[in-house]
Amino acid sequence: MTIDQFVQSLALLLFCGLLAAIWYGWRLIKSARGLPYFLLRRERLTQGWRWIFLGVVLGVAGLLTQVVGLRVAYVIIPPTPSVTPTGTTTLTPTITRTPTITPTPSISATPSISATPTETPTPRLPEALARLLSRETMTPNPDAAFSPIEVATRLDSLNRPLDAAEVFENPLGRIYGAFTYDNLTDGIRWTAIWYRGTEEICIETKAWDGGTGGYGYTECQPDQWLPGDYEIQMFIGEQWKVSTRFKVVGDPPLPTATPPVTPSKTTTVTP
Repeated sequence: MTIDQFVQSLALLLFCGLLAAIWYGWRLIKSARGLPYFLLRRERLTQGWRWIFLGVVLGVAGLLTQVVGLRVAYVIIPPTPSVTPTGTTTLTPTITRTPTITPTPSISATPSISATPTETPTPRLPEALARLLSRETMTPNPDAAFSPIEVATRLDSLNRPLDAAEVFENPLGRIYGAFTYDNLTDGIRWTAIWYRGTEEICIETKAWDGGTGGYGYTECQPDQWLPGDYEIQMFIGEQWKVSTRFKVVGDPPLPTATPPVTPSKTTTVTP
């Protein structure tokens, strides 16, 4: 028997005791009226009212048991969780439509040529520049690193990009490739090459003089920015470190034509 069942049974038993005590007390009071002797009558009446009072006490006890009995029982005996069986729902079978005929494709198109992804080669220095750098005596720090390059048309006072983007629209002037760097050594040669497709449009190579870490940039300003895809490749010594791509759209402004100089006629005075 669970605690809940015990409390309910106890409350029911007390209510039954209430009814029985009141009934028996009423019987005693009723029978006392027929006794001829005063003392016997008073004693029978007293017993009857005692039974009625006991019935009231049993009723109050039953009511308290019904209201707060569970809480008191759970304080005295903490409940132990039990597994409550969960009823399962029996699904009613429904009528399933049976397909009549499923057309089977007769010929499956098979691609004749499968595209094989090509490997992207690691950027390398141009041959002439590689021969020049092979004469360098300083060895780059293997931990030297550049951050991803952000392309912008303006920099702040700390060389950070103000309008970094991946697509730029003509007309354009100077463009910057901003980056952060770490573990560099002054005097080591670094190189930044700007490409439009496979065409080199700007090359910046010199000895590093910016200290170990901070903000840096490379810049490029060709005669005109033709529309197309551009790439910046950066190297320390002969080792490639980082690249980025950006795009230029729109036609560059046409150069302003300079009017030709028209010779003026001179008058020769003959004396």
